[in-house]
Parts: sequence; C-alpha cells; structure tokens
Amino acid sequence: MTHGEEPLRFEVLGLLRVVRAGQEVDLGAAKQRAVLAVLLLERNTPVSRGQIIEAVWGDNVPSSAVNLVQTYVAGLRRALEPTRARRAPAELLTSVGDGYLMRVEPGALDLDVFERQVLLANRMRAAGDLAGAAVELDDALALFRAEPLGGVSGLHADVERGRLVERRLAVLEERAELGLAIGQGPELVSQLGSMVVEHPLRERGHGLLMRALVQAGRQAEALAAYREARAVLIEELGVEPGPELRRVHQAVLAGDSPEPERAPVRVPQQPSAPEPAPMTIPAQLPRAPVALVGRDPELGLMDALLRGHDGPVMLVTGPAGVGKTALALHWSHRVREEFPDGQLYVDVHGYDPNREPLEIGEVLNRFLRALGVPAGDTPVSVDERSALLRTLLADRRMLVMLDNVRSSADLLPLLPGAPSCVVVTSRRRLVGLVAQVEAKLIELDMLDPDAAVDVLGRIAGRSDIEADALRELAELCDGLPLALRIAAARLAVSPRLRVAELVEELQDEQGRLAALGLEDGEGTVRAALDASRRALPAEPSRLLAIVGLHPGADLTPHVVAAMGDVALLEAQRALDALTAANLLSVSEPGRHVAHDIVRVYTKTLAGELSEPERRAATGRMLDYYLHCADLADGLLPINRGSVLVAPEHRPVHVPAISGAADATAWFDAERANLIAAAELASGSGWHVHAWQLPYTLSRYLWLRTERETSLRLTEAALQAAIALNDDDARFVMQFNLGVALLQFERFEEALQAQQGALEVARRKEDVHQQARALTTVAGTLQDLGRAAEAEAHYREAMEISRIAGSKWAEANAHHHLGLLYLSTQRFDDAMPWLRVALRMYHEVGEQCGEAACHVDISTALLETGDTDGALTSARTALAVACDAVSPYHQALAHDRLAAVFERLNAAGAAAHWQRALALFSELGAPEADGVRARLARARAVTVG
Repeated sequence: MTHGEEPLRFEVLGLLRVVRAGQEVDLGAAKQRAVLAVLLLERNTPVSRGQIIEAVWGDNVPSSAVNLVQTYVAGLRRALEPTRARRAPAELLTSVGDGYLMRVEPGALDLDVFERQVLLANRMRAAGDLAGAAVELDDALALFRAEPLGGVSGLHADVERGRLVERRLAVLEERAELGLAIGQGPELVSQLGSMVVEHPLRERGHGLLMRALVQAGRQAEALAAYREARAVLIEELGVEPGPELRRVHQAVLAGDSPEPERAPVRVPQQPSAPEPAPMTIPAQLPRAPVALVGRDPELGLMDALLRGHDGPVMLVTGPAGVGKTALALHWSHRVREEFPDGQLYVDVHGYDPNREPLEIGEVLNRFLRALGVPAGDTPVSVDERSALLRTLLADRRMLVMLDNVRSSADLLPLLPGAPSCVVVTSRRRLVGLVAQVEAKLIELDMLDPDAAVDVLGRIAGRSDIEADALRELAELCDGLPLALRIAAARLAVSPRLRVAELVEELQDEQGRLAALGLEDGEGTVRAALDASRRALPAEPSRLLAIVGLHPGADLTPHVVAAMGDVALLEAQRALDALTAANLLSVSEPGRHVAHDIVRVYTKTLAGELSEPERRAATGRMLDYYLHCADLADGLLPINRGSVLVAPEHRPVHVPAISGAADATAWFDAERANLIAAAELASGSGWHVHAWQLPYTLSRYLWLRTERETSLRLTEAALQAAIALNDDDARFVMQFNLGVALLQFERFEEALQAQQGALEVARRKEDVHQQARALTTVAGTLQDLGRAAEAEAHYREAMEISRIAGSKWAEANAHHHLGLLYLSTQRFDDAMPWLRVALRMYHEVGEQCGEAACHVDISTALLETGDTDGALTSARTALAVACDAVSPYHQALAHDRLAAVFERLNAAGAAAHWQRALALFSELGAPEADGVRARLARARAVTVG
C-alpha cells in the first residue's frame, strides 16, 4: 500500500469489489476485473502471464493477449494506487519474472477472514466451546453476500465460483452440526429444509434435516424426509443412500436418537511455553510376505522406475488374488532404506465386501496423525487436509503405499510431490491416474507354470516325485497366487493327502470351490442353503432356482422379471428377499451377484427343474437381452443394416433407454451378460439368438474397439447363420466377419469374407446389401495396394447406392473414395468426395461417419496449407463426436487437433495428444501407440 493511502478491502464472496474508506473502487472493464480475480485467488503468489491468459480467455486466446494483460495490469495499478507517482514502483501489484504478484495484507480479503474464522471455530469446538464455535461460523457465513465472484465470467471463474459455493455449503453443514450438538434442532428445520430443496443431491443435508426434525419431535416428518431423499438419489444418480443417511434412518425407525456419539469435551488447560515437536518418522508398512515367487521382472521394473524418476507414482494392477499387495509390500520393504523420512501405509478397502471404503478425509486424518499433527489441529475440509499433508511432506523423502484403491478420485488428494514415492495397488487400470500424474503401470498376470509349481512346492513341502501332479494342480488353479496358496496349505497340513487326490477334487467347479477352502463340505453347506431357501417366501424361492440358468456375472430386476415371467416390482422384491437372506449381494445399485458357492447352489437348483421349465426361462432370458440390445443398438450414433429383430417373447419391462448416452451406458453395464448370453445361445442350439445377439452388439463393440470379442462372436454367429440356411443372416455375418478381420489387418481373409457377402447379396438381387458389400470390398482392396480395383468398386458402390436409394451407403462410398485419394496425397481430388460424404452423413444422422469425415477433411486442409480450415474442421469433429458419445471418435478428433496445433507452433498440441492417449488407452485401441509416440516427440521438442 502506498504511504498515506487508506487500506483496501478486497471482496470475492459476492460481487467482486475493492473498497477504500467505504467507497468502491472502479475496477474497469470485465476482462480487467477477471485479471484481478485471478490475482486475488492466487494472492501473495507469483502468477505467470500464461496462467492469466489461460484463465481469462481459455481456448479463445487473441493474438494480442500479452499486450492486453499488460494493459489490464496497468489499469489495475492506477485503480488500486491512485496517488502513486507515474514512474514510482507499484507496491500492491508488482511484476515478478514473466508474471505478477498481488500483495494482500492479512485480513484484507474477505475469503481469508472467512477461513480464519472457520479455523477458530474448529479450535473452539475441539476445546468444547460449541456455542462460541457456532457464533464464529455465523460470522464467517455472513461474509457471503451473494454468489461468489459476481460479475466475473469465464471458465476459470466458473470453476472457482463452484469451489467457493461448495466451501460455503460445507461450512453451513458444519454450522448445522454444531446447532444439533447444542440442541438447536427446532430452529434449524426451516433453514435445512431450504438447503435440501436447493441442493437435493447432498446426502449430508438430508441427514441433518432428519436429525433436526427428530429434535423438534417430528419423527414422522423425518421418515418422510428420508423417503424423499432416497427417491431423489435413485432418480437423479441411480444410487441408494450412503451409510450415514441409512444410519440416521435406522435410528429413527428404532426410536433411538440419531445423534452420533460425541467425544467428551476437553477442558482447556493453562497455556505453557511450547516445546518444539520432534519430527515423527512413521514406519507403517505391514509385514512383507516370506517369499515372493515369479515376480522378478516386475521387481526389476519397479527398481528401474525408482532410479529413473524423481518421486514416481507406481500403479500395481491386476485381478483379485493375483498378489498385488504382496508384490508392493515386498518391494517397499526392499527399498525402505531409500526413504529415510519413513513410510506411510493405508488399506483403502476399495474391494472389501464387508466394509465401506475409507473416505479420503479419514485417510488424510490417519496420515496427518502419523506425521505428528495433533487431532485438534487437523483442518476440517479435505482440501485443507490435503494441502497440509503436502506441506508436511515437502522436501521429505517418504514412501507412501495406498492399498486396494478403487478409483482415481480416491487418490489425488493423497499424493505428495517429489521426492516421495507412491505405490498404489488396484484391481483396475486407473486410467485417470495414468493420465493426470503419469503413473507408471505394473500389470500383474497369473504366474507362469514353473513359478506356480514353485509356490506349491515351497508351501506344501512335497518331493519331486509328485512334480507332474503339482504341475497339473497348478494348471487347475490357473496360476492364481491366492488359489495356489490355499491348495498348498491343504497339502501342508495334511501330509497323507496325495497331490493327485487334491487334483481329483478340483476336476469340477463344485469340487474346486470345496478344495480351495470356500466351503467346509458339500453336505453341510447344501443343508444350510436349503434351510435358508425354506425360510423364503414362495416366489423368491422359485426364482432362486431360475436365476441359476443365467449365464452372466450379475442380475438386474429386469432380466429376473423376464426369466421368471413376473412383474418388475415382484422381481425386485424377490431380489431384496434373497439379499436379506445373504443368498445374493448388491454389487452396485440395481445389480445383484451371488458368491461362488451360492452360484454353484443356484446351478444345482436349476438342474433340478424340468426340461420345459429350463427351456422356457432360458428363452425368455435370451429374448430379453436380444430385444433390449436391439433397442439400444438403434440409438447408437452409427448406421446399421435393416435386420428385423422380433423375439418370440417380447419383454414387458425394459430399462429406460432414450438416447445415445443411455444406450452406451446400458451396453457398458450389460456387456458381460450380453456376451455370455450370445455364447450360451451359440453352444446350446439357439441359432437365431446366436447370430442376432452378436449383430446387435457389433456396433457397440466397434465403438469400444473390442476387436477380439467381436471377431470371436462373429465367427460363431456365422456358423449359426449357416446352420439356419438363412441368406439374410449369412450376408450380415459374412459382412461383419470382414469388418472384424480388417481390424486385425488380416486383409486376405477379410477380402474373402467380404466377397462372400457380396456373392450372397448378388444372388438375392439385394441392391442395398450389394452397395454395402462393394464399399467394404473396395476398402480392403485399397488396403492391399490394389488402388485401381478399389476405385472401380467404390464407383460401382455409388451407382448401386443411388439406384437403391441408400444414402448412407452412398455417403460411405464417397468417404472412402476420398480416403483413397488422401492416401495417395491427391488432396485436391479428395476434398470434393469428402465434402459430399459429409453432407450425406449429416442428412442421414450418421454422427460417427460425420465426425470421422471432419477429421479427414482437416487432414486434407492441413496438407494443402489451409491451417484455419483444418483447425475449424478438427474442432467440429470433436463437437460431433461428443454429441455422438463416441470416445473413439473423440480421440481421433483430439489427435487431429494436436497435429494442427503442432503445425501452427501453438500451445495445446501436447494437451490434445494427452487426451487422445487417455481415451485410446481406456478403449485398449492400438491407435494409442502412435499417439504415445507423437506425444513423446512433442515433449522432447518442448524440453529441448
């Protein structure tokens, strides 16, 4: 502040304002105000011009952005320090390097005052002064005058505004907690009622309202509030209420107090001179496994990553029971001397069926306590705890192990910076973690046969004379370390049990489950399960046997209703009853699974049904999946043929699928069940389902780049079509087989399949099918380098398409002829064909073709020097691909945008390649390798 001037007060918790001596300071134009907002939110910290430009303009950066920032900063300096001499250095808004620093005195910004009062309230609450803490929070919340950052527009402002609104809501909820603790429930009912109306998806608000209603003696209304909350969560998010809201509900139902147990109030003690706290060096790693067999390559990779990177994040991933935790602990103990500041460990319980995963806030609490932070000094919000953790770990070399993590969202607030190392274990490939922090992937597969035999031999202590039987036992355990150890333990504790005898037990599924320790004996378990079944009402008992016919991993109320030929509500009630009896469990909202032994039991019950009962229920199940897949397939943003799908038993109850996003989500959820149903149909003589289910799946699998699955299902579907002697079915499957083979670059085989489809179409004299087949034949000829033949087939396809009136086939032929010219660098020749294809795709609503065509037009324009046109086409491609909900086409568009930005020497190329890489990687698409190489090259140029 310039000498002699009145102090300034800055306000962001409402309209952005600066006040001096009660008078508002004129902050100038909207963009100048946006610059001030950026600087205030990063107060007392240098902010580069690049950061300011990105925050204010986003992707629409003008060429004069640097000059404009300088102009706005100069304007702000005049407004904030009006009496400063013209050539005197600024004191409030100073230049630092290539950016600026906004100096804000303590207490001058309303946001800082707010956070200070919240912190004071936390300390008062910890000391037992609940009433005083409530007053402090009231004063803090009063600082919010309106929506934060009022009058400031732009994506950056929207993001920060959302963060501040979320912060205010969290403090409002904390204030309500205090009010309930001191018996102010009746006074809080109105306020909390308004809060849940405005923010119906915040479960904590609903719980607070229920507790306030109970304190007011309005238990019936509290129960009604729970029903309303549950309905909103199910309708809007598709989820059941969380554990805390369910706890409050159960307490109200039982007539108990819903208030949580509270820690005893601490009596304040006289302050004494503080002593410096000794540095806490945690050593939290659990005991490492005694021996680790068959993982030398993975250990070597982890050693190399530690040597080659400063503070790497390593993600150990693989299926359940594969030994992820064992590997991570073994390696962590081996390198612990490299981390003199200690080791932090937590099991997040992301996959524990018996308990909820740990909340991020609780994990942060544990880490902060391990680092010596007193419980009373732990911040309230997750963001503040995360910031404190990073502060404590800054410049310390620690090893952090996060075990059994389910999603990337559980991780990011827990990650320290270099030089600390983080080891994560998860059953999922956390693409978000790889994309956001460049985590290094260590993927574990089953042990090879030699290593599996080694594990068995070490634990069981058996001699070499049983080596052959041990190898067979290892094969039956599929090389899964968990199964191997259980089998070996049985041998170790039963010296008279021969390996061959254990192998015999594992020959069938039921025997295998028993031998691997999942049951104590068939008779006892069967008797217990029969007793559970007898206690069920008649309908759930009947349906328990019928669901044993289901080939997939999980069940929905809709498929159970179809299989059992019952109403949807009745199916849901039956599933609820089976879940309550612990015969099923809920894997996620709306989906039920059976544990292995119950699955064996349901199959046994299904086998006891009569043949007509089994066939009828199986047919209804296949018809349900076929009908729903056909509905969803018709909504995908990609053209399909005119196959008539008409199942015999059209299901009465089907999920709500109303657009491309719903369709894709339904396919994602039911993918495994649909594939299992198709394979069941193929192996059981249901020939119509065996080809029509793969047909309805083919476009989804193509969009998801699931190439191996698509080829496998299509080959089986073709055999079903041949068995039916149905030319329509044979054409479709020959055609789809050619498409599937092309994805593996098996060009000669693909050409043979496509020519077979063309022969069928010509024999039938079906011009629509001929047009489609001619285009695919032409494309394969082009891939084989037979350009002249390809061009002739494209032109014949166009002619027949026009005769047939098949605009999609005509568009496709135009598009591919344009690609033929593009591949031979005849860019000017390619453009007319591509533009006609684009128009036709748009007319028939073929969004995926439209997006791909925009990408190809962008390529042609870029090669002819029209960079502005190339950029426009690539951006349009991305917009259309987003509308189409096609990650594959979004990745293509990001890849093309990156190429254009690179040609323009503009910022953004690496970011678009990073996004393309994340999308391709998540899909498992081979295009990821090319993008990875381009991204590495771009980064190398940037570093150089």
